[in-house]
Amino acid sequence: MGVGSALLTVAKFMVGAHPIQKRDAARNSGTIYGGETVRVRRQWNDQRIGKIRWSDMSNPRWDIVSGGTQAKAPQPFVHAYVQCDKVQGNIAHSCSHGPGPHNIKVCLVKKDNSKEVWNYLMKIVGKKPPRRFLSGR
Repeated sequence: MGVGSALLTVAKFMVGAHPIQKRDAARNSGTIYGGETVRVRRQWNDQRIGKIRWSDMSNPRWDIVSGGTQAKAPQPFVHAYVQCDKVQGNIAHSCSHGPGPHNIKVCLVKKDNSKEVWNYLMKIVGKKPPRRFLSGR
């Protein structure tokens, strides 16, 4: 994949226009668009899980620092940003530091999400980096 093609993929992802291909072609004609559900947490080990739409998520990347408390994870996890009012469910966020909605950093964990969502996300963020890659943060 060339640089131009990768930039176009990221741009489409950010506006929610890039489809997620499903193996089950009978469901939704084989394609899921920006409305696909993505499950998120504030930290990698938090038991509270919320749901967002694929198209509401921005800037996905590997990181070891969570949103909110800035807790460090023992290994890299995919993190992204979303407006706090777009999260359905009870995640660790209260808007106590200022009136919402505002952008919050969320963590995406493989076991919480569908195989299609995770595989497509990996096409965007790339392979998991080694722990030492992010250890200086």
